[in-house]
Amino acid sequence: MELESQTVIDVEVEEIDYHEQESIECWYSAGQIQSILGLNKAALQKAIAKLQNIYNIELKALRRGSARATEYSQMALDAIELLEAGKFAELRKLIEKIPAIDSATESSAIVFLDHHNQIAVSSASAADNNLSAINSLKSGLLSNYRELGRTLGRQAAAEVRQGFTDEVRAGLADLQES
Repeated sequence: MELESQTVIDVEVEEIDYHEQESIECWYSAGQIQSILGLNKAALQKAIAKLQNIYNIELKALRRGSARATEYSQMALDAIELLEAGKFAELRKLIEKIPAIDSATESSAIVFLDHHNQIAVSSASAADNNLSAINSLKSGLLSNYRELGRTLGRQAAAEVRQGFTDEVRAGLADLQES
C-alpha cells in the first residue's frame, strides 16, 4: 500500500526555552533487561526496533554502547514492558515524557505534516502481511477440502460398486434357483 502524496516543508529551527536535559541515570545490561522482561535476544531487539520505527523513540534514549557493552535505559525497560503488555495508551504517555535528545545542532529540519505517517505506513505493511497470510491459509484450507472431497468420492464410489455387485449377485442367484 503506497501513499499517493506526502506534504513536506523545510523550516528553520531555532531553539527556545532550552532546559538542561536530565541524563538517564539507570542503565541495565542486555542480560539484565532480558531477565527482568523474560525476553530472549531476538525479542528484545524486535521490541527496540518497534520502539524506534513505530513510536519514533531516539536510539540514544533506549540504549548506549555496542556489542557486548550495550546497556539499556530505565525508559527502555519501561517502554518494552508496556509494549509487550499491550498497554499502548500508557506507552504513548511515557513517550510524551521522553526529553528530546540532541543528536546535533541543526539549522534546518524537514517537518512531516502528517503526524501519523509512520504509523499508517507500518499499519499498511502489517495489513498487507495479514492479507498474504490469510490468502495462504485460505489456499491450504481449500486444498484440504478438495482432498477430503476426493477421499469421500472414492469411498462413495466403492460403496456404490459394492452395492451394485451385491445386487447383481443376488439377482443371478435368484435366476439360478428358478
